[in-house]
Amino acid sequence: MVKKKGAALIMKKYLININENETPMEVMLSGNSVKFADNDTEEFEYKFLTDELLLVRLDHKNYLFKADETIESEIKHTEFMLEYNSRYYHTVCKNEMEVLMEKFAKSRGTVKIKNELLSPMPGAIVKINVKEGDAVKKGQVLVVLEAMKMENELKAAGDCKIAKILIEEKESVDKNHLLIKFEV
Repeated sequence: MVKKKGAALIMKKYLININENETPMEVMLSGNSVKFADNDTEEFEYKFLTDELLLVRLDHKNYLFKADETIESEIKHTEFMLEYNSRYYHTVCKNEMEVLMEKFAKSRGTVKIKNELLSPMPGAIVKINVKEGDAVKKGQVLVVLEAMKMENELKAAGDCKIAKILIEEKESVDKNHLLIKFEV
């Protein structure tokens, strides 16, 4: 992935999709070399001449790209419109973590509001922030669950009303333990 103005590369494996191909190309970056999925390795250097002009030296040749970051990108610095020799290339470059985050975000958008809250993991109830009959808003913290020495906030998936609280503070719970019932 191209990072502007000397930003460090955090992860080494990237998936690059040019002009919306069905299968992204897998590349590994290490220092100033790039290894493609077909085991072809190339040495390169790059430098941003301005915020938009990128000079890339690859295989003893210089390439000048105009790189415009697209506003539609869900994750910053991943989607670019590259111009080279008056041709435009829509380029999406994401590391493995960004791909996972994007899949998670998309799957969360389709979640239907359930009429109950289950414990996502075993742990202990630290705090209950609601009581029966309370109207809650989407994103409001309902319960704080301690698991593996970390406090996890369990939030409302949507606007609803608390019908029944089936747990108490300091109570131990298992995964999928029923914590709260909602009136949706």
